Amino acid sequence: MRLLQAVARSGSILKAASEIGLTQPALSKSIRELEATFGVRLFDRNNRGVSVTPQGEILLRRATGVFEELRQAVDELQSLADAARGELRLGGTPAVCAGLLPHAIGAVRSNRPGFRFHVAELDSGKLASEVAGRSVDFGIGREHVEGSGGDLTFERLFDDHLFIVAGAQHPLASRRSVSLEETGLHPWVLPSANGAVTAQLEAQFRLQGLSLPDPAVTTMSMLVRSELVATHSFLTVMYGSILRFGNFPASFRVLPIDLPSGIPVGMFRVRGRTLAPSTEVFMQTLRDVIRPMQSLRAKHLRGKSL
Repeated sequence: MRLLQAVARSGSILKAASEIGLTQPALSKSIRELEATFGVRLFDRNNRGVSVTPQGEILLRRATGVFEELRQAVDELQSLADAARGELRLGGTPAVCAGLLPHAIGAVRSNRPGFRFHVAELDSGKLASEVAGRSVDFGIGREHVEGSGGDLTFERLFDDHLFIVAGAQHPLASRRSVSLEETGLHPWVLPSANGAVTAQLEAQFRLQGLSLPDPAVTTMSMLVRSELVATHSFLTVMYGSILRFGNFPASFRVLPIDLPSGIPVGMFRVRGRTLAPSTEVFMQTLRDVIRPMQSLRAKHLRGKSL
């Protein structure tokens, strides 16, 4: 292919041979072998040199594309080996994408502005399948590897606890002590009844011999929940990672109630898959970012301006 390009560029077998360091007979033989391989004439010979035939033009065009692809492959390999650059394809659950993931991306970009991110927000089941199918490099969310055929590994980072949130004007907002039973006397806005958040909250009420309050509003929209809490007398629950890292109205107040159990959150990836250095850098940053989450309590969030 390189011989073909050299001859076409110079218009002369003699000039091409000199350019690439071959004798003219050796180059002529190579061209004849190439023509025999494809079964077509690639060059017309005349007294002024050679000219490319229509068949040769097709092969030449394809050869140029092949070498361009190879050049780009070399560039990508060099970029892959450079931890200061790289493109990362990440997946996260909605809760992770609402706070932790943007915070981690910002932390990495402050030191490595050459990083580029492609982020997919998916529910945990879909996220696991996308990681298994290698559509994303790795996923961040609660442990959920059903249907992955054991191809995924899960690195647990922390347990994401739920916290009860009210607006600044809510009757319970300024209280230094609130019982879980008292919250049942006020209207709630919650996600769907069959979702992980509601199920986890219901388990917390059950542990104390209580029934989960019947929500006045159910919605999967974080914006609707936030607006109802901020401007009306509603209660809701949010994960600690969202409250710690997300951007929420200053009118939010976390009630002084610590719910004991949390959902394991971590990173899952394809078992044995080699990831780019840039991806490993991001994963380590994520581990560093979540350290405060290990001991996060309501008192820490009550002192934070949300």
